[in-house]
Amino acid sequence: MRRARKFCLTLQNFTQLIFLALIMSFSTVFRGVFIKKNSSLCIEHKNQKWGNKLTKYRYIQTDSEIQKFRSYLLSEQIHTLAMDFEGEFSLHQYGESLCLIQIFDGKNYFLIDPVHISTRELKMLLESTNIVKIFYDAQSDKALVFKKYDIEIQAILDLADPVYILEGQIRGLDAMIQKYLNITITQKKKFQKHNWTIRPIAEEALEYALKDVQYLFKLKDELMEQLSRRGLLEDYIRRLVTRDNKVKINPIPGIKRKKEYKKLTKEQKRTFDSLYEIREKYAEKLNWPPNNVISNSLLHKIATGGETLERSIHDKVPRKFRIDILREFKE
Repeated sequence: MRRARKFCLTLQNFTQLIFLALIMSFSTVFRGVFIKKNSSLCIEHKNQKWGNKLTKYRYIQTDSEIQKFRSYLLSEQIHTLAMDFEGEFSLHQYGESLCLIQIFDGKNYFLIDPVHISTRELKMLLESTNIVKIFYDAQSDKALVFKKYDIEIQAILDLADPVYILEGQIRGLDAMIQKYLNITITQKKKFQKHNWTIRPIAEEALEYALKDVQYLFKLKDELMEQLSRRGLLEDYIRRLVTRDNKVKINPIPGIKRKKEYKKLTKEQKRTFDSLYEIREKYAEKLNWPPNNVISNSLLHKIATGGETLERSIHDKVPRKFRIDILREFKE
């Protein structure tokens, strides 16, 4: 029974692979579609300065607008999109959230602001098997929408896979654009810790976000050409049809997967775990990043006896919460 189940899964993945291959073969046709000016589904765009160019994009922020976008894709027979997400990961507030979806159809740019869009509409777009979504290293994006909305993105063409076959490891998108397209991406560090929860989103930040999808079509074409030229297409196919495509959520927090935690004794780990749970509780109440309540480094010091909790709680934590944290830790 186990062998039969595994074989069926392989056939399913292979069917998906054939579908992706057909889409890739005709991608130049899909990318050449123009918006019909007289169509009732005509998409209006907002002008944005982008270097020396004038880039147009549509900002989508309601259910009706995303429905119109899906109708546009159907009407224009667009079956492939370059896609990327921007999110919040406990850097400026508590927890994780999807903040922006960037899309490029080969000609036109779209930005979806999910704040006021229903889960149902996001699900219809992201779980559609009629639209191939070109991502680069989609693991964190897949995990984010799965945890937040119970959405499993379907029909993903992840360009990290051909990069892994060609390079022997998954490298950064900017480095791959530089190597394979000879294009240098600049001014990205400025927005690596940007607060994407703030509305309205600054125009300069939107420009940064759009650059993550601007070159995915061209990169896909070049990577496939390189695989073919080097005789590595079979290796690429084998990677796609044999791997498990399920979303992988690691239940162990990242801080507990680090070597510093693993070196703690059992008693120190109990202290650390207790304090970690208390910190999470009050970070959620305050809607603060946990690190802003008690820093990660101080958690380790408290657990090993190198620091006291009273001196480790951040000065900005309100007095009431400070008292509650100390009381719960002593209990």
